[in-house]
Amino acid sequence: MEMELAERLYRLMFTNMREGLAILSVDPEDTEGSPVVIEMNPAAVKLCRCRSFNFANCKTADCFPGWFDEERLRETCKRLAAFGGMVDLGEVSSGASVYRARIFGLSEEHLGLVIDDVTRLKKGEAELARVTGLMEQQSAAVEKRVEERTARLQEINEELDSFAYSVSHDLRAPLRAMRAFAGILLEEEHTEAERVAYLKRIQTASEGMERLIQDLLAYSRVGRQEIVLQRVSLDLVVADAAKQLELTSGGKSYRLEVREPLPEVVGHHTVLVQVVLNIMGNSIKFVPKGVVPSLLVWGEELDGECRLNIADNGIGIAPEHQERIFKIFERLHGIESYPGTGIGLAIARKAVTRLGGRIGVESREEEGSRFWIVLKKAGPPS
Repeated sequence: MEMELAERLYRLMFTNMREGLAILSVDPEDTEGSPVVIEMNPAAVKLCRCRSFNFANCKTADCFPGWFDEERLRETCKRLAAFGGMVDLGEVSSGASVYRARIFGLSEEHLGLVIDDVTRLKKGEAELARVTGLMEQQSAAVEKRVEERTARLQEINEELDSFAYSVSHDLRAPLRAMRAFAGILLEEEHTEAERVAYLKRIQTASEGMERLIQDLLAYSRVGRQEIVLQRVSLDLVVADAAKQLELTSGGKSYRLEVREPLPEVVGHHTVLVQVVLNIMGNSIKFVPKGVVPSLLVWGEELDGECRLNIADNGIGIAPEHQERIFKIFERLHGIESYPGTGIGLAIARKAVTRLGGRIGVESREEEGSRFWIVLKKAGPPS
């Protein structure tokens, strides 16, 4: 009675268990023989090519084609039949499904092969990995944006500090001069020549103030204007900048040599003309007394990039100051020696950065400077 109850319970569990279970038979004397399937529950039948009425003496290689390394399975079965225990055979794939197989010893001639369908689990793991990867990418992107915005805020704060200094110093200086000269004109008697001289000084101070305000507006526009990147000929950029330099140099003599052809880059024509003009304008301004400014412009093609070089015979820049000159309102020399607002190169750097490029200088004092602009190389014409 107890045996019958145990048999019925076994059959009930065997038939209804979710995992596939196959009972295998091995011949301890046959060292070359493969395990043979002698019984399978319905779940196991669904997983293999056999049918419940046609699996007797079906070898594992036939019931589960391509699932296992037969030599390894045969050795594992014989070891388990002799010593017992369980071995995880790992994951096997059949079509779009993934299964986990484990085998355990029942007796010297019989083993149990448990097959669990882990397809949904693997898909879940893959989806989890995909979502985790996306989250990591998004997190990295957000972190990068935060870093960029933090750097931008720091840059803006530095600009505000510089602007505050300019308002308190650079903008007030011409106002003080105009007020002082106007006071002299009002309080004292002067000859006609003296009055004209004071009025010219007032005019000069107001013009300097106007230039500073214009440069501040130009610097602000560079950060706000919409820039559409396109194919740009540096030959045309330098030619247009040279024309504007001739108009704005105040009749000052200088030499300009351009080694054509210059490369084509990804940028914005109008913005690059302003950048090149600012550099050239600085180069013809900062020269030793009595020296005729000389400029040499040439291009180089690098790995996926192009470099535009503008060399001069100016007074040069000490290494410790070569980064300072690209900051707003930075002047290395007094306005009495070399007039200017200290904004031109700051505009150039801001503009080149917006174009996705880099700008810098190589220089030594009293040996001239070489300014360079690196931009992405334009691809072949479409």
